[in-house]
Amino acid sequence: MSEDFESQLRAALRPVAPSDDFTQDLIARMTAAQGPQSAQRALNRQRRGASAGWFAAAAAASLLIAVGVQQHLRQQHDRAQGLEARRQVIEALRVTSQKLDLAYQAIKSQSSSLDDEQGV
Repeated sequence: MSEDFESQLRAALRPVAPSDDFTQDLIARMTAAQGPQSAQRALNRQRRGASAGWFAAAAAASLLIAVGVQQHLRQQHDRAQGLEARRQVIEALRVTSQKLDLAYQAIKSQSSSLDDEQGV
């Protein structure tokens, strides 16, 4: 029962954004009560707040894009390094295979020449 009460209380006390009609009505009342200059200042403050919000969102989006591009470039660099390492390993295996083949041929020719000398 207390959880239900608590959730109802939270729902009732949650912040609610004012409607555009309320904002316009408030500005109109301020104009009537304090003069047009005060209302204009309030409207300017409201517009600056909206502009600051858009600026913050644009800055955050730019930061996310910059981080994403940097991550992509790092992955490309790592991939290029991996491909270069693979190429070097394949080259090393090719050279090793050639050297082992030469060693095998040399041993084989020595073995056959020893057999000929011994008369086998």
